[in-house]
Amino acid sequence: MRRALLLPAVLAALLWAGGRAFAWSFAVTGDSHGDREGTFSGILAAVDDSDMEFLVHTGDMVDRNADQEWRRFRAKTASFGKPLHAVIGNHDSRGKGARKRFAKRFGLPDTNHSFTRKDAHFAFLDNSGGTLPDRALSWLDRDLAAHPKGEDGIAFLVVAMHIPPDTGTIRPHGVRFGYEEQSRKLLAILEKHGVDAVLSGHEHMNHSEMWEGILLVVTSAERVPRIPLQRRGFFRIDLENGKVRETFVQVKPPASGPAAARGSIPRDCTASPPPP
Repeated sequence: MRRALLLPAVLAALLWAGGRAFAWSFAVTGDSHGDREGTFSGILAAVDDSDMEFLVHTGDMVDRNADQEWRRFRAKTASFGKPLHAVIGNHDSRGKGARKRFAKRFGLPDTNHSFTRKDAHFAFLDNSGGTLPDRALSWLDRDLAAHPKGEDGIAFLVVAMHIPPDTGTIRPHGVRFGYEEQSRKLLAILEKHGVDAVLSGHEHMNHSEMWEGILLVVTSAERVPRIPLQRRGFFRIDLENGKVRETFVQVKPPASGPAAARGSIPRDCTASPPPP
């Protein structure tokens, strides 16, 4: 009789957890810039052929923000079988009305936008102009406050933006005067809400570090300098039991340059610790 009473309690506990005790993962890349080297095509293939649930692109999908570039991007991603969530980059925001066009392309209400997936809430912040203006930081503060940890099944908070914050270790290029102070304001908001990770690109490198207890990932598919300790690929992000873990996955582009179709991309991907 006692065993019969315990079984419903166990089932109820599992239902209440809503799957939060179980691990899940997604991928993050950035700066594909038209995929001239073929790495982005390899990333799409690798993520498609994995247990990762979606791909976050941290911006700079194109170079000049021309319509033909976006047509090529759409053709390249047309057969990608998983959601692709996009952050606007500085190359994507070139020209008059670029932000409105970007939002329309991806079906977004604005270039600052957010969504919740399973037990994680994602806030995408537009800093493509090389600045973190007060209006954007205020939006982020309000969005995170509306999705607090511990309520509605949310266990993780993730922020994505194109240009990484100024952490002291990372001094991003192409930012406006005052970005260091704006980064400190950003950090205060992240700490206030208990944000777990910040995803970014722009610097054309693959790197991760802890920024005052927050995981910071900087990633790029293309234009990664061919220097020691830098490799082409993307990051796999795993979320489990309140922990966020990043793993760098190397992708080797075709030796002859970009492939004409995803089917010709060799799925040569090797998981390894992130480069220093």
